Formats: sequence, structure tokens, C-alpha cells
Amino acid sequence: MMHVESRNAAEATRLAQAKIEELAKLDFATAPAIQITGTDSLNADVPNYFDAPIPGLVLRRWQVQAGPSPTGTTRLVTVRVINRQGSLGARTVDLTTVLREW
Repeated sequence: MMHVESRNAAEATRLAQAKIEELAKLDFATAPAIQITGTDSLNADVPNYFDAPIPGLVLRRWQVQAGPSPTGTTRLVTVRVINRQGSLGARTVDLTTVLREW
């Protein structure tokens, strides 16, 4: 059981990192998925701020906030990965980072 939980946590972290890498490539000015979130997109499925990398089993949600740069060239992004694999329990992993527009 412990090995399964560790493997699930590692996979969830990998999925969160993959989403952050995907968001980092987007244009801050035009891409809907990297706009500053106006609602609680970590706890609800908000359009443009969630996907299902493994449909029915794993859901990713993300929240985008203004970053520390006063010029608007950074975003504070939190990605939440929710494991819905019933018998293994619903486990979530959150990963937060600052993204900079290049």
C-alpha cells in the first residue's frame, strides 16, 4: 500500500510539472489558460483552468495569480492534481511556482 501511494504521489507531481511546463510556453497576453484567475479554480472545474490527463482517474486544476513582478511579466501558478482512483483514496498534490514571460 505504501509503495502504491508513493508511486501515485510521484506520478501526480510529474503531471503537475508537465502542466506548469505547458503553461510556461503560453503567451501571457492572449492564452486563456494563463490569465489571472478570477475565481477559485483549484476547487471547481472552471473553463480554461482544468483538464483530465487520465480521464476518469486524474484531474488537474490550476490557479493563476499576479506574480511578484510589478511589470506584469510574471504569474504565480498553482497546479492541483487530484487522484480519483477509488480504492486508493482521493489524494491531491499541489505544486506552486512563479512563471516568467519570455
